[in-house]
Amino acid sequence: MKVEHWRGWEPEWLKLTEHYASAPPGPGAYIICADREIQRAIGADEHGILTIGESENLRRRLAAFVRCAKNPGAAGHMAGWRFNYASFEQVFPLESLWVSWYPTPDKATAYAKEGQMLALYLAEHFELPPLNYKFNWPKLEA
Repeated sequence: MKVEHWRGWEPEWLKLTEHYASAPPGPGAYIICADREIQRAIGADEHGILTIGESENLRRRLAAFVRCAKNPGAAGHMAGWRFNYASFEQVFPLESLWVSWYPTPDKATAYAKEGQMLALYLAEHFELPPLNYKFNWPKLEA
């Protein structure tokens, strides 16, 4: 289902609303996907990636996404807020979303993994996933 492999990450896909509370309470990166492909600026994202993120506490971060996605005006997760504000629920019901997380030893490694995944997505589709609003540019090697 969804993304099979992201540079050392072979994700296990779980239903977001059923499993976000079982995410590890430590640092890591995550992907939240729709249940179908999404048309992008260049081609189609067959994996339906809605957002790529990172956190020092995956469980708390994913809970914040769900809380903001469900409650108009709730604060704490910009992608969740955007999901609610832009009425993504009409096209991608919250109960149909999938999540996968990649635990890391620390927040810096999670941030680097998020940047790596966003760079791959940007290179393929020439834009960020629909709920992402920033890109943490990876350091260029000389």
